[in-house]
Amino acid sequence: MTAFLIRRVAQGIFVLFISSILVFLLLYLAPGGPLSEIIVQKRMNARYPIRQEDIDRLEKQYDLDLPLWQGYTRWAFGWPNLPDRAERLGVIRGDFGTSWRISPNDQTMDVILRALPNTLKLTISSVLLSLLVGVSAGIYSAVHQYSKIDYTITAATFFGTAMPVFWLGTMLILLFAFKFKEWGLPYLPPGSVYGARDYIIPYLGTITANSLTDQFLRLIMPTITLSMLFMAGWSRYTRSSMLEVLRQDYIRAARSKGLSERVVIYKHALRNALIPLVTIVTLQLPFIFGGAVITETIFNWHGMGLVFIDSLFQSDWPVAMTYILILSALTVASNLLADVLYTLVDPRIRVS
Repeated sequence: MTAFLIRRVAQGIFVLFISSILVFLLLYLAPGGPLSEIIVQKRMNARYPIRQEDIDRLEKQYDLDLPLWQGYTRWAFGWPNLPDRAERLGVIRGDFGTSWRISPNDQTMDVILRALPNTLKLTISSVLLSLLVGVSAGIYSAVHQYSKIDYTITAATFFGTAMPVFWLGTMLILLFAFKFKEWGLPYLPPGSVYGARDYIIPYLGTITANSLTDQFLRLIMPTITLSMLFMAGWSRYTRSSMLEVLRQDYIRAARSKGLSERVVIYKHALRNALIPLVTIVTLQLPFIFGGAVITETIFNWHGMGLVFIDSLFQSDWPVAMTYILILSALTVASNLLADVLYTLVDPRIRVS
């Protein structure tokens, strides 16, 4: 097991290295760039023209005047240290650079870490809701196959799988935030992590801004929006896996011994049915972070996803590259976590 983990960690480091190269190339070779607006303004503003010397100074400050390979090595490894330029330690030593636009002269990792708690709050609640509802619905649907509830759950999972996140989030805001308020029903705040002032909800009374109740109410719609797709998918995987296990001989043998149906389902069948689900859940964890980009944008939820969108619109490359590298690291870690969890779910599995 130790040799396997060492080998997988080495493979993960190599994957992250290749990912860093691709991320750097994609951004630096993309049309436009962080100085495109300044160059356009220079051409259009005849009364207060921007000097070419100022543009050259900014290119030198951001290392945009260097050859591509040299810009990458300074960003990734902090080498070479050139005269008349700021010294860089490189990503490999934890220096992700400074933000160019979102928070000038602020460390990129500080910008990400300030938004991380909000993203974790959203993603953790979405994962827990998806597991609770999705796995429970999948088990019930498999045990009561071809029943009316099974058909209802199946139809609901198809609906959830086909539902676009941006459409669902917009419809939830329109219904539960605006229409419910218009109808005099208990409504939900339309977005944002924190409220600016107190507000009154029918039957609930006055909600204090930034209180635990306020934060919980603001979390409901983003959590449902983000978890709907994964909830539906995990329910289908659980149902399919449970149906396959319930047809096995050892399940019939357990029932023939007189064991209760609850013991047969949860002790004998569920544990083996969880093996494919472990793979799906762990490998989709990075996609939950990725899906949070759309959800956070719709609800103005100030997390890592919204920071990433702002960095793209403002050509803040250090922040954008840091976010993508974090997703790459999560993908590598989730693959490793899936392999480790196999041995915990099923002791028969051993890694040579």
